[in-house]
Amino acid sequence: MFNRPTSATSKTEKTFIPVVVTLVDGESLKGAIAIPKNSRLGDLLNGSDRYVLFKTNTGEPIYLSQTSIAAVQSNEKPSACQLDVSLKNLEEINPYLILKVKPGTNKADLRNAYHKLVKNYHPDQFANIKLPPEVKSYLDAVITRLNAAFQELIDEIDRLERVKLAEATARKGQNTDTIRYFGQ
Repeated sequence: MFNRPTSATSKTEKTFIPVVVTLVDGESLKGAIAIPKNSRLGDLLNGSDRYVLFKTNTGEPIYLSQTSIAAVQSNEKPSACQLDVSLKNLEEINPYLILKVKPGTNKADLRNAYHKLVKNYHPDQFANIKLPPEVKSYLDAVITRLNAAFQELIDEIDRLERVKLAEATARKGQNTDTIRYFGQ
């Protein structure tokens, strides 16, 4: 009645991939999906198996029906190698791209964009979490980059405001010089 797994499939070594599974009913589960070693997650999810072995973060094994799974997202932490590449990319500074604003943005919008980004990466967000050193250095580099970009754009806006004020003052001074008062 039930097919027993062959000895080849039952003894296959499995590895667990950290994921967030969204079920059809909208519930999200954090844990890990077991896949055969040297296999891909997509092969498992698109394979002929009707059930997927899932371990919750508490270690409880659950078999999920493939038809109950709506989406699967990787929940792996970036490796040190990936973070090193990201840190090298941080050296390229275009303050408009970093803060995701357009040239000519006013101070208020610039501050809002800056605060929105800093809120996501600020070290206080992760104070109660033990992070690997490479993640801490990445977060520090991002904050340094955001601060430098913000300061550069604020300085540019201040400089432009000073130039406009000097030009306006100069024009005002020229206008009073050209006006002649007769009879005085």
